[in-house]
Amino acid sequence: MISSLRRLFEKNFRDSRLIKKIMIIYMTISAVPILFLGIFLIVQERGTMQRQQTSAVRSALMQASSSVTSDIRVYNNLSDYVAYNQTVSDVLTGSYSNRYEMFEQYEKTIDPILVAPSYFSPDIEKLKIYVGNDLPSHGVTIAHLADIKNNAWYKQCKNSLNQSVTWIIDYKSHKIRSVRIMPLMELNDVRAVLYLEVKYDALFSSFNNICQDGQGVMILDEDGNRIYERRNGLKSGAVKISDMIAGKNRSGNFYIESRKIQGLPLTVYMYGKRSFAVTQNLQVIVILMIYLLIVIATMRIASRMFKRYVVSDITRLEENMHEVEKGNRTLMVVSDSKDEIGGLIRGFGSMLAEINRLIKENYENKLSLRKAEMKALQAQINPHFLYNSLSLINWKAIEAGADDISEVTLALSSFYRTSLNRGKNVLTVEKEIENVKSYIKIQSYMHDNSFDTVIDVDEGILKYQTLNLLLQPLVENAIDHGIDMKEDGRGFIKIIGRQTADTITLTVEDNGVGMDEETAQKIITFKSKGYGVANVNQRIRLFYGQPYGLKIESSIGSGTHCTVTIPKVLNEH
Repeated sequence: MISSLRRLFEKNFRDSRLIKKIMIIYMTISAVPILFLGIFLIVQERGTMQRQQTSAVRSALMQASSSVTSDIRVYNNLSDYVAYNQTVSDVLTGSYSNRYEMFEQYEKTIDPILVAPSYFSPDIEKLKIYVGNDLPSHGVTIAHLADIKNNAWYKQCKNSLNQSVTWIIDYKSHKIRSVRIMPLMELNDVRAVLYLEVKYDALFSSFNNICQDGQGVMILDEDGNRIYERRNGLKSGAVKISDMIAGKNRSGNFYIESRKIQGLPLTVYMYGKRSFAVTQNLQVIVILMIYLLIVIATMRIASRMFKRYVVSDITRLEENMHEVEKGNRTLMVVSDSKDEIGGLIRGFGSMLAEINRLIKENYENKLSLRKAEMKALQAQINPHFLYNSLSLINWKAIEAGADDISEVTLALSSFYRTSLNRGKNVLTVEKEIENVKSYIKIQSYMHDNSFDTVIDVDEGILKYQTLNLLLQPLVENAIDHGIDMKEDGRGFIKIIGRQTADTITLTVEDNGVGMDEETAQKIITFKSKGYGVANVNQRIRLFYGQPYGLKIESSIGSGTHCTVTIPKVLNEH
């Protein structure tokens, strides 16, 4: 029976028309690759979905963890500010003739410092100082050490070998607090403890919304205690988290990702079921079937006309495309043929001409867009109102005898005056140096004069042109990511201005913590979190061209050198 069917098929195939033979042979040969292609695409689609899911989970976990870390950093900064506040120490250890005088100092000095943070951060539950001398308690800000001597968290803080912040998490009572010995108080032989308590649920609120259906989040401390847990669409006991953390019973249907929370002795785990869209796999199969049908439909025509009408024109089009790939966009691509291939060739020529036009237009539009964005930003600020307001603040400060406020106000006024620059993008090097001096003065006040500044600029370059706000982002980056991270020694920022026959170089140098080469490259290519430094480099490239720009030289522990190179052009404005 099978032999008879085979002979019948061979006879019919031998007697069939050539176009039918070509179509049958083509479909027979194509069936196997299409089948394997389908299997491959389905497997790839499944793998892609797994990778996308893993990437999404890691991204959500990183963002939520970073949010908690950011909050902890803010609270630690607040703790440092109070613990090392000389004014607070002086008030608590000072001598007073009567209690009225003492409570007056409490209300004027201690209360604003300890109560004000709760208005700006509602998540702060309590901020209090426990003092060991005979000072009386005062409201919600001052209390006796005797009130907490039996508390476990106080004993842990008391036994601490250093005076840094200690975070204590009580998962049973849902309390999280930071405690520390106040070092300035101990210098006066007075033991004092700074107590900061934040809302438990508010601190971990960033994890509330990252759980999708079939996912869960769990936070454990170093002893394995469950600090926080949230599930969405997962029944209790459906997944044995302890086994998955230990590396046991990890099946292909479940996943788990972990990340440590910087600043706290906690690890967060995100787990859930792997989900796969079956409909997408079906779509792949449908596409393959449609492709097969298209192949069958087109084979009848392709088998008769392929060589005569297609190959020669496609070959010529391919040659033109190779020329374009080599960078030759000036060739003329034409065809006398009136069919689709001829239209494709002419369309390719038109497209090539349009690409050349768009390349030029896009470059010009990018410059115009940058100028428009800068002017739009500057237009949002009313300079006269700003200067009048700052002038009013300055006079009020002078009348009140607050010279430091007056100096900061004048520096801020000078900074914005040169920054706005009447809506212009260019100014003299001299004005740019004045601008950055004002900015450094403001930062110096904000950092309690914790760093030194050296300005070494050749007077010969002061009259030349530069772009507005080139140095300020570099100085800001040097302070925030260099000097502020420095743990020992006094920081310094040095601004150097030099010239050659054709160029001007402006360098911002610091002795901060530095960075590796990979991080330095990310900063000037928009691959980091901040955009100020990269924007400096892009503005220079767009305005002056590729030979000019920003160069960063740095190494870990050795500070950073940021060098701006611009052409030597006299300012005519």
